Amino acid sequence: MIIIKKYYFNHNDKDDKYYVEKSYPYKKKSREASINSKKEQHQEDFYEESHDWASKYKEDKGKKGSTRESAFRALNLTMPQNVPANTFVKAVFPTEQFDLANEYNPITSTFRPKKDGVYSIIATIGFSPNDQMLDYRTRIEIRVNGTTAIAIDNDFFGGNTPFVNAVSVSTIYNLEAGDRVEVFVQSSIAGSIVTSEDGSHFEAARFPSPTNN
Repeated sequence: MIIIKKYYFNHNDKDDKYYVEKSYPYKKKSREASINSKKEQHQEDFYEESHDWASKYKEDKGKKGSTRESAFRALNLTMPQNVPANTFVKAVFPTEQFDLANEYNPITSTFRPKKDGVYSIIATIGFSPNDQMLDYRTRIEIRVNGTTAIAIDNDFFGGNTPFVNAVSVSTIYNLEAGDRVEVFVQSSIAGSIVTSEDGSHFEAARFPSPTNN
């Protein structure tokens, strides 16, 4: 009995020849080899994608301005202001300590943010009444576009007190770019806003936000 082994022949179009299966130069990969190849390619793609993301994050983190800076502080050291009884007066703060984004105008004592965001805003004035023997009430307001955003009323009692009364207001407020932020003061009796570093100051700072906001 003669045993004849079965062979498969494949035709190669490039050289127009037939090859036994084992010698065929363009034999397809086995299913297992194909799966392994795809798995390796997937791992390489995942590594490259992760590496690119990490590099980009590191680069962005290292850039100045990944959180947009916005803050200022101004004082009144040179311009005492008269405050007539029961009359609102815009408080001035002409001495600028710092302004990180050039958003505060010391001539008009107005803060205008360049970007939308949530801001911490604080204002304090030192008030001295003309008659220290009288009881009185002093009010300070932070106004946004001419409308009161937050206000504080403080009551003071006469008796020839030798110190200046500090009146302060603060808030956290959602501002839009270009909003006009100012400080106004009123008293039930005539007096003046004093010029001292601790007595009168106006400041604001934006909470950290992404640069694309």
